Amino acid sequence: MILAEPVLLSPLPWLDAPWQSVQAAIRSDRLGHALLIMGPAGIGKRRFADLLAAALLCPQPEPDGLPCGGCEDCRLLAAGSHPDLIRLVPDADSKTQEIKADQVRALCSGQSMTSSRGRRAVYRIAPAEAMNRVAANSLLKTLEEPAAATLWLLVSEAPGGLPATVRSRCQRLQLSAPATDATLPWLEGQLDGEGDSERLLAVAHGAPLRALAMAKEEQLDARERWLNGLHAVSAGTADPLAVAWAWQSLDPELVLDWLAGWVSDGLRLAIDPDAVHLTNPDQRRLLATIASGLEPERAHRFLLRVYAARAEAKSTVNKQLLFEALLIRWAQLGRPDGRFDSA
Repeated sequence: MILAEPVLLSPLPWLDAPWQSVQAAIRSDRLGHALLIMGPAGIGKRRFADLLAAALLCPQPEPDGLPCGGCEDCRLLAAGSHPDLIRLVPDADSKTQEIKADQVRALCSGQSMTSSRGRRAVYRIAPAEAMNRVAANSLLKTLEEPAAATLWLLVSEAPGGLPATVRSRCQRLQLSAPATDATLPWLEGQLDGEGDSERLLAVAHGAPLRALAMAKEEQLDARERWLNGLHAVSAGTADPLAVAWAWQSLDPELVLDWLAGWVSDGLRLAIDPDAVHLTNPDQRRLLATIASGLEPERAHRFLLRVYAARAEAKSTVNKQLLFEALLIRWAQLGRPDGRFDSA
């Protein structure tokens, strides 16, 4: 679907270096017709792409390349209604979360038209790896023969999910996870001093926008409840089916990401109780308790199932059945005979 939401015209401070790099390419006329922006989740790739689009659509950008914020184009961008910025995302109601071929074909046919306001047109696809194979191939011809004064911005956390032929026709910009000292002041400012910013950044693997979303959605509390539920299942004091039912209230990819981190940390602590590098350092005590009952080989096999489930979660899988299967198997890990009785 086509996204219609405001473009934030302010830069993210930890992305200043890549911004300067792109601006240098623009000044020397080295920015091509397609840019693949890559990097981990939650660091601001989409905001970077939107800000770049705004800078190119603004007729009077600032000396540092940022949009002026006051012209008619900037006002349209800030309202999310600029006709020359087209942003394609998966349909929110789609069970597959794919970007389909007909959506891409419609975009490509539209790019043959002149821009509405006479400067250029910018097309952003995010996440680009959500394009199915036919959709990606539909984009390929346009990337090979782009219309004048158009820029394609492909935003991706997993560029390996794109065909090599698409990747090869794009300039590439790699955005890295920022250092904590570059993001902590920003996050504290966004939270007005409320919330544990350092803990949020640690849990979000250093991704500041992900940390901010966790704070707004009170995910730290939910994460702690679900980890306690996992511990209760392994200790035999909670019914896996009941815990699976409770887990349905959150996005399955998020829960499975947490589960993979908990099990990985449990394995680390089972092998080395003094392990320094944990995905969830704030939960070391509870994870150590869980680790004491883990047999590494069986736990590793379970972790592989969690990774497989994360891939399934992007499809039309039944969340309840998925969580039930995992938690029943988790309960079995704590039993010498590998059995589980639901009674």
